Amino acid sequence: MPMRQTGGTMIAGHWEVVVVGGRIAGASTAWALAPYAERILVVDASRATTFWPQQSTWDRSGNLAWAELGLLDTVLACGAPRTYGDTYRVGDEVVEREYPCEDEHSYRMSVSREVLDPALLAAACSRENVDVLRPAQVRDIAFDAEGRAGGVTVRHAGTDHKITCDLLVLADGRLSRNAGRVGAKAYRVVESPWFALLAYYENLPLPTDRSYFSLQDRSVLISTPCGDKQWCIALDRHQSLIDESGQHPVRSYDRMVRDDPYLGPAVAGGRRTTSVGGAGRLRMLRRPMSGPGWCLVGDVGYHLDPVTAQGTRAALVTTRILRDRIAAVGRVTDVDLTGLTDERDAALETEWAYTEQIVAPEQS
Repeated sequence: MPMRQTGGTMIAGHWEVVVVGGRIAGASTAWALAPYAERILVVDASRATTFWPQQSTWDRSGNLAWAELGLLDTVLACGAPRTYGDTYRVGDEVVEREYPCEDEHSYRMSVSREVLDPALLAAACSRENVDVLRPAQVRDIAFDAEGRAGGVTVRHAGTDHKITCDLLVLADGRLSRNAGRVGAKAYRVVESPWFALLAYYENLPLPTDRSYFSLQDRSVLISTPCGDKQWCIALDRHQSLIDESGQHPVRSYDRMVRDDPYLGPAVAGGRRTTSVGGAGRLRMLRRPMSGPGWCLVGDVGYHLDPVTAQGTRAALVTTRILRDRIAAVGRVTDVDLTGLTDERDAALETEWAYTEQIVAPEQS
């Protein structure tokens, strides 16, 4: 269905919920909160055609989280194949692994963000009370005399508009300036020595129901099918190797993919469709999930690697926790947001510990 884009003359006024950010967490939150609010506005800074090479991956727990939000059919319609195992290579040893089959959700899936993000935002806009404003930026956040967030100033098409709201949801990523504006400072940070790179390929002579992992000296190559005859090949490379070689990480990416005994022949028979994109150094962080009149969902409040199953699950869990708290009282205007931080951290402790072990083993 066409995206419902709010015009400038319709921006001003009161919206029960303003969601800043329209990607995975923001779109999912707008969808999930729609039954409990009269009007929801999604403010997204990006243009509808702006994307970068990136994928989102999830496993069985992610499938269950999508289902709990009522969005599993939406992500399945993105067309990515389900993977039920992987080829796992460590040095010269290769093991074929199968994922545990517990139920119909027991599979792994990777979807290009260029496909996933618009699908989720379109699902949110299928709710009659959800509108989208893009490209638009939050210029300021308004607080009442008691320090409660009660509105935002949004710039759209060169004009500033003042909007009031009962609940401000920030879903604008780990680099969010708005988190600082509401006073949500990080209380847990883990700096990673791993540098991430990835690119997309098409028409590779590889199975579509399996992923591939290759663990070599301080490097990990990962190949996952993403649908529409596409594969994402990612490289996580330790910073110490980059320092030792003195090479730009992209050169290391090209060499490692070419020299890999499994991927090298495959990419020679296919075609790379994007440049090599750098996700950079992974920086895990936790911020408070909520405060007076505001709530953080997704990477802005709890950042794990967004391309891992843990990162996607973190976005969905925070959305579900907020949805459940509001559903318990029936309306956004009556919700008490205290205690969400502890609830979120407890729900995601396993994912945090697992990812921290990967990105910073010396701290585990």
